[in-house]
Parts: sequence; structure tokens; C-alpha cells
Amino acid sequence: MNDFYDHTKLKIGQQVGVELDPYILNYPMDEKKSTWVADQGGRPFVLRFFQPNKGKVDTFLQNARKYATVKHSAVTPNYPPFYSNLWVFSCSAVCGGENLYSFLGKYPDGAPLNVVISLFDNIAKALDQIHQNNLFHGHLDLSSIHVVNGLGLMTGFGAHNWMDRIGEDEMDPRLFPPEYLKTKQQRTIASDRFAFMKLLMATLLGESILDKDFSTSLPDSHPLLSDAVWNRLLDWSREGVQHRPKSLIEVIRMIRADLYKPQSGSYSPAKKAVKGYVRRNQSKIIIASTVLISSAIAAAVLWPNSEEVVEEAPVVIKVEETEEPTFEALPQILEEPLISGGTAPKIEKIPPSTFLMGDQNRMGDDNEKPVHEVEIPNGFYISKYEVTFDQYDKFAKETGRDLPPDNGWGRGQRPVINVSWYDAKAYTAWLSNQTNAEYRLPTEIEWEYSARADSNTAFWYGNTVRAGYSVCDSCGSQWDGISTGPVGSQASNPLGLFDMHGNVAEWVEDCYHDSYEGAPTKNQVWLANQCDTRVIKGGSWFDIPRVGRSATRYRAEPDLKASNWGFRIVRIIQENDNIAKSE
Repeated sequence: MNDFYDHTKLKIGQQVGVELDPYILNYPMDEKKSTWVADQGGRPFVLRFFQPNKGKVDTFLQNARKYATVKHSAVTPNYPPFYSNLWVFSCSAVCGGENLYSFLGKYPDGAPLNVVISLFDNIAKALDQIHQNNLFHGHLDLSSIHVVNGLGLMTGFGAHNWMDRIGEDEMDPRLFPPEYLKTKQQRTIASDRFAFMKLLMATLLGESILDKDFSTSLPDSHPLLSDAVWNRLLDWSREGVQHRPKSLIEVIRMIRADLYKPQSGSYSPAKKAVKGYVRRNQSKIIIASTVLISSAIAAAVLWPNSEEVVEEAPVVIKVEETEEPTFEALPQILEEPLISGGTAPKIEKIPPSTFLMGDQNRMGDDNEKPVHEVEIPNGFYISKYEVTFDQYDKFAKETGRDLPPDNGWGRGQRPVINVSWYDAKAYTAWLSNQTNAEYRLPTEIEWEYSARADSNTAFWYGNTVRAGYSVCDSCGSQWDGISTGPVGSQASNPLGLFDMHGNVAEWVEDCYHDSYEGAPTKNQVWLANQCDTRVIKGGSWFDIPRVGRSATRYRAEPDLKASNWGFRIVRIIQENDNIAKSE
């Protein structure tokens, strides 16, 4: 019998899987530490560990292999599971954006129809297609749908279907279909359809509707939908399996029809009241309904309507197109709020550009050649300062990570030191989760352009160091060769960035290559088949001035730490970013 590792004892930074190419655990996604965000070779993954108290290991492995075959643009990819005498876990891709629960916070009274369609159209297509293969999601709720660029994506598809029971730890109980409450839990394609309709209603009416009884609390009409469509949605939202839609694409098609032209045949207020009463009291009025209908017929015959019938004016819904904010309209400086309180590091907007990368002054090493032109077609945000101890310590405390030592120099606004590349990556993953935006380390291209600030000299301010501009060994600051200085203690470059030369050398995303032969000519992370080392840029308080040049680059193993290494972060600007103005 295999002696599987107790997942509750897993720790941040622990290596799991194979020794040659292990996964490095970054942080747990649940209190029981059964699901983790991990890094392997510079790529993030979600690992879900087998839990012996939830089911059988053979079922776990069969389920993971089966759902690794699911391929659709609305589903984050699953990969084959890892199995050994010690480790058993499934693996899937990390999804960016924000989860549906957070997204619906922007629409407490319900989202516009164009937003609803954008969220659910691709999900409906994916579910209908995958259901044809007798596969289903199984725990569809507000957390298992993420919103990326306005589109809904499903995460963890089928990941819990190996369990004897899916419980509240795996799925929001408000989305449980009735068959999940039975002694022997039944999970089928119809369960997905039930959850889909509940999620759709929560998006149309506001998330708080999930706290109410759908059989009695759904309104009798919707301001943006015709009565014919709304009553069809109400019928599809009933608990019985026989009422659930057979095609989710058809559900979205009907809503889309109302987006452009509301359907005719609206009910009168009196008929709406009767229908609402019948729906809420259906089990009590089977006999009474016969009497009611008979009375209504008699009344129509004996007391004809003496008043002129006034037809209700058709409701015209005008859909206003929201103009996407341009790059120029985005705030120059941004400090995004964190879910747990406080703010992310302050970031500066950097425009698209083309520049020459590498040693232009014949002062560098061979790994800085050949000089080559690089295009940055899309702008980005980069942190004005190196990430500080204050910022990193908050992350470490909230994720149960060890605090890195400060060498006795102080913490606070000094740049964080003694952190590995994996530590820096874990911080950016946490920051992305906290802000519902996409943060990462800079690419080498982004870093060098940001340091140069349109210069072609060794430093942004010239070819020789000057006091007041850098912290390095013999740069003219009070910290030279002694320790780090507080971030921002020297002059900023023309892009508004501090400490690009010196203070601490900084990790970037890219794998290290011996030269720029074959380097990208457009901004991207430069990876490699064998990525044993990562690039560090910028020089430090410990280094001679030459090491702090814009073009300098050197290698380091990603698990190493040093008192003169730190990092800064980049925030990606998506095409449809709607960022509130900060400054």
C-alpha cells in the first residue's frame, strides 16, 4: 500500500514531483492545503492533491486522465496526473482575471445583457460540446468561473468528480442541485445545467439572489427581457430534472435575441400577477385553479369590459456601446487596492516603443551582444520602486511564508532581499489574485527599456556614475558597499522610475542565454528548453558601477538568494482594461 504524503503538511517552497524538474509550491488555495499554485520551469500550475478521505486513488487517477482530454477555449487546460509512491496530484493551468463572485460585485442589481452574453456564450458552447462526450464539470459555481477580458472561463473542469461526495469545501452549496443532497449523491450532465441556470440568474439579478429560494423569490419580470424569454428562463430554473434546458446554447440565443429586439407578446400586469402567484403556490392550488379559471370565464361572459382596452407601449431597449479606454486615457500612476487591505506597489505607465538593446558603448561582455532593435508594441505598467520589505512581508504573513532576513539593516521601505526567483514569482501570483489583474516579473526587454528611458548611454544619465543617482560600490551614496538604501533615495529617471541602477539587482522573467543570438525582436519572455538559470539585471549596493549599467545581465539559479538581489513587478495592460484613475 502506498504511503501518500499528508497534504496538510505541505509547505510553501517545498518541491514535489520528480527531482529533476520539480514543482515548487507557491501558496495554498484553500485552508486544507489540498490545492496549491506551484511553479515548474517558470510556468505556474494548479496542483490538486489526492485526499484519501474523499475517495479511492484509482478513481482519482482515472478521473484526472479522463478530464485531461477536455479541450475548449472556455476551459483552462487539465494535464495528466502525477503518481508515485509519495505524491499523487492532478495538474491544470492557472487562469488569470477575476472569479465570477468578485466580478458580479460590480453589478449588485444585475449585469447588462451584453455583459451576460459575453460571460456565458462560450461557456454554454463548451458545456454543450463536452456534455456530448458524457463528461461534465460537476462543481460549477462562482469560484470555478473566471472572467478574462470580459469572457467567462471554467477552471478545474471535472477535478472533483472522483470524490464520493462533492461537499461545501469543493462547491458553493447555494449551487447544489437537489440530487447532491441525496444520501447517494448523483452527479450528471443535468447537474451542470442546473448550476448554469442559477449562475445565469445570479448574473441577471445580482449575486444575492442565490441566497433566496428560487421557487418563490424570482421576480415575475425582468426590465431588459421580454416576458416570453423571462418566463422561459424561469421554467428552465426549476429544480426538477425534466425542466432543465437540453441546450445551453439555446438559452443564450434567446437572451441575445432580446438584446437587439425584445420579443412581442408581453403579459398584462394582471396576468403577470396570476402567473407569479401560480408559480409561488403551485403545489397548493391545483384544485383552486379550476375554480379560478371557471370564475374568470363566467365574469368575461356576464360582465363584458366597458372600458377601451389600452395596449401597452412596446419597451425599446437602447444598448449603449461602451468605448474601450485608450492607452492614453489610462492613469499614469496606479496603486491598485488589495482584497486583504492596503494597496499593491505603485506602478508607472510605460508607453509602446522601439529601442536598441544590448551594449551600445563597448563596455560590456559578450552576453550583451549583438546589439539589436526590439519593439514593445503594447504599453505596460512597472513598479516605480523595487518591492519593499513592507510589501513582501504582508504577502509572506498572509500566505504563511518565512520572512526573509534583512541582515540587520532594517525592513520597512528598504528593498526586500534574500528572495529567490521562485519567491518573487510567488509574490506576483499572490498580487494577481489580490487585485484581479495580471502581475508578473518584467521581461528582460521591459526591464532594459525602463532602465534606459530612451537613452543610449551606459546609465540613463550618462556613461559614468554621478552622486545622487545610484547606490553601488563607489557611486557616491552613504550606503555604498555597506547596505541597501531605502527605495527612492536617489533621483528617478525620466520615466519616473527609481533605483534602476544599483541598490539591489533584480530578477526578471527570462531564462538566461549566453548571448543575444536568436533573441526576440518583440517584447516577450525569452524561454529555453533547459531553463536552469534566470536573468538578473541592474547591479546593486555591493557591485562596482560597471555592473549596474542598463545593458548588464548575468545569470543566477532561480532557487538562490542573496543580500543584494531583489525585484520589481510589471502589471500587464489588457485591451479592455477599465482602470479607475489613480493619479
